[in-house]
Amino acid sequence: MKAFWRARAAAQDHDPSTRDPSAHDPSAAFSLGQTLSEQGDVEGARSAYQQAIDSKDPEYAPAAAFQLGILLGRNDDIEGAKEAYRLAANSGHPKHSPVAARNLGHLYKREGRYRQAVAAYQIAIESDDPDVAAWAMVHLGNLLSGLVNPGDARAAYQMAVESGHPEAARQAAKRLADLP
Repeated sequence: MKAFWRARAAAQDHDPSTRDPSAHDPSAAFSLGQTLSEQGDVEGARSAYQQAIDSKDPEYAPAAAFQLGILLGRNDDIEGAKEAYRLAANSGHPKHSPVAARNLGHLYKREGRYRQAVAAYQIAIESDDPDVAAWAMVHLGNLLSGLVNPGDARAAYQMAVESGHPEAARQAAKRLADLP
């Protein structure tokens, strides 16, 4: 009888679903990802976030994809970060989709992929998140003015000014004044 219990315990030690409550709970997987990320365990956090993403939970999958994008970007896995941000941006989640699209725009801009950056910023601008939209307008204006496209930059900055966002509108107004 003791051999049975030892064998059962050994089997459970090798079955992640019996040891790890996050294996079937996207909320727990997401929380574990955050904790491991804060502790500097990149691979553990990546795995936990991936569990939450794989769950396809409408709340935790987009949140995990967004957090995974941040984690990977901070650890110089830009391709992985873009993939995670694309997943979050395409989720349609009202909170995570716009900010993931904005961050994706930043990564594309850094790579010199300006059309993709404009498209990503546009998704953020068209979102229902006024804060993210206002900042995306400023970032779009910065991108366009850097491409010597003052007319389009002016339009993006003007939208940011009209958004009424206290900080984004102030920065956009300053940049408008600096345009030729």
